[in-house]
Amino acid sequence: MLYLLRPYPLNWEGEDRRRLEIFIDRLSKVEPYFEAHIQRACFYALNFGRYIGLSDAEMRLLYLATFFHDAGKVSIPAAILQKPGPLTHDEFEVMKTHPVLGAEMCLQLGPLEEIAPLVGAHHEKLDGSGYPQHLTEKDIPFLARIVATIEIYDALRNERSYKPPFSLEKSVEILREEAAAGRLDKNLIDAFVKFGESQYIDPQMLAVDFFREPEVDVRSSRAAPVAQPKADLSTAPEGGQLTVLIAEDNPDQMEILQTMLGQGRYRLVCAMDGEEAWEKLASEPVDIALLDIMMPKITGLEVCRRIREDPRLKNIYVIFLTAMVSGEDRVKGLELGANDYMTKPYYVPELMARLSVGERLTRERREIETQAARDPLTGLHNRRTFEERLSHEFERAKRYSRPMSILMIDVDDFKNINDRHGHPCGDRVLRRVAEVIGARTRKVDIAARYGGEEFVVLLPEIGLEGGIQAGEKLRQEIAAIRFDEPADVSPTVSIGVASTSARPYHDAATVVQDADLALYKAKGRGKNRVEFAAD
Repeated sequence: MLYLLRPYPLNWEGEDRRRLEIFIDRLSKVEPYFEAHIQRACFYALNFGRYIGLSDAEMRLLYLATFFHDAGKVSIPAAILQKPGPLTHDEFEVMKTHPVLGAEMCLQLGPLEEIAPLVGAHHEKLDGSGYPQHLTEKDIPFLARIVATIEIYDALRNERSYKPPFSLEKSVEILREEAAAGRLDKNLIDAFVKFGESQYIDPQMLAVDFFREPEVDVRSSRAAPVAQPKADLSTAPEGGQLTVLIAEDNPDQMEILQTMLGQGRYRLVCAMDGEEAWEKLASEPVDIALLDIMMPKITGLEVCRRIREDPRLKNIYVIFLTAMVSGEDRVKGLELGANDYMTKPYYVPELMARLSVGERLTRERREIETQAARDPLTGLHNRRTFEERLSHEFERAKRYSRPMSILMIDVDDFKNINDRHGHPCGDRVLRRVAEVIGARTRKVDIAARYGGEEFVVLLPEIGLEGGIQAGEKLRQEIAAIRFDEPADVSPTVSIGVASTSARPYHDAATVVQDADLALYKAKGRGKNRVEFAAD
C-alpha cells in the first residue's frame, strides 16, 4: 500500500521508515477489501480535493488523512471487522473506538500530528450523533467532513462483510437524506455529487433533480471552490469513436476506468489479465491501450513488447497505468515502446488529457496514412495500397478456396482528350470516372488509380461471371457521363476481367497480368467494351 503515498510521500528514513512499513503491512491485512477501499478513497480525495480548489497544504493533509483514516482498525479484533452481519451493541462499541485509536497511532508513528484530529473525527456527524466524541458542527474540521463524505460514499457503493453494494442512485439518495437530516454537510454533499457528474459519473444514472440545485459554496465563509471545466464525455469527437483497450486486473480500478471512459467518447474493450488483453488485441481494432504493468499470466510490459513487434498492431498508442514508480520500470516500459506513463492513483483530468493527446496523435497518424494511401487527383486508393491489399486478399481467397476477380479499366482515347481540350479537362474526366467507380463498388472492394488513365478494381468473393457483370455496369455508367463544358467530351472505357474462379493462379501478379491482357483484347476489339480472361 505504500505506493499510494506517492502523490504526497512521507520521506521518512531509518527507524521511522521501518516502523511505517511494518504498520502499513499490518494495516493492509485487516480486512479482505481494505487495500481496494483505500485505493478508491485516495482516488476520490485526490480528485475531489482539487475539484473544490483546496490549497497544496490542504491537499496534503486531506490525502494523508484519507490514507490513514482507518489506521485504528489494526487494533480491532478480526471477528468484529469481518463479521458477516450486524454487530451487537458491545461489538459496535468496540468498533467505534477505531477513529481515536487511529489518531493515537498517527501520533505514535512519527510526524503525523497534523492529520491526527482529522482521522479522529472522520465518523463524527454535524448534529452530534456521530462517534466517538459526539462532536457537533463547529468542532468538526472541514477536511474531516470531506474524509467522512468519501468514507460513507465508498462504503455504500461497495460490498462489505455485512452488506452488499448499493446502487449509485441509492448511495446518492442516502447521502442526500443524511445531509437533509443535518448529519452531513449539505453543501459538501452537493459539491461531491456535482464533482461526480463532471468528472466520471454518467448523470443519466442519477435522478434529474439531484442536479437542479443552485451552485453552492462548500466552504461557507472560506474561499469559494475553483471552477472546474466539465468534460464532455457524452459526444464522440469528429472522426468517429476510437477504441480503447483497458487491461487492468484490479476490479475496483477497472470499474473506475470503465465508468470514467465509457460514456460515448470511446468504445471500450476490457481485459482482466495480460493473456486476455492479447486475445482482445488479436480480435478487436484497438487504437489506444491502457495497460497495467503487473498483471497475471502476461505482464503489461510483455503485451507492449508484442504490440510493437506485430506489424498489424505496432501503431497502437500505449499508456501504462501502474503503481510501480521506479525509474528502472519507467525506462523499461518506454524502451519497449510505451508512449506514456500514469502512476496510481491518477488525477482524472490529467488522465483524460493524456488520453486526448493519444487520440490527437492517433487521428493525425490516420490522416497521414489516408493521404499516403490515396491518389491525390481522384481520391481513390493509389497503386501501392492496391498491391498491398491485393496480396492479402489473394492469400485469403486461396486459403479458403473463395473467388476473387480483378477489373482493369482504361479510359479510351484519353490522349486525344488532353490534346484537344488540355490537361485540366483531362483531369476532370479522370475525376468523374473515378467518382463513378468509387460510387459503384462495395466497401469490401478496393478501387485504385493504377497509373495515368488506368484504374483497377479488386472484387473479393466475386467470380468471373459477377466480375463481368460489374464491369459492364461500370462501362455503361461511364459511357453516360456528360460534361457541360466542353460538351463534346463523352468518355468511354475498356475493361478487362480476370478471376480466380476461371483458372487456378499461383500468385496475385498473374491475375493482374491476365486482367491486363483482357483489357488489351477489349481495346483491340473496338474499345468501350468488357472482355475477360478465360481458362
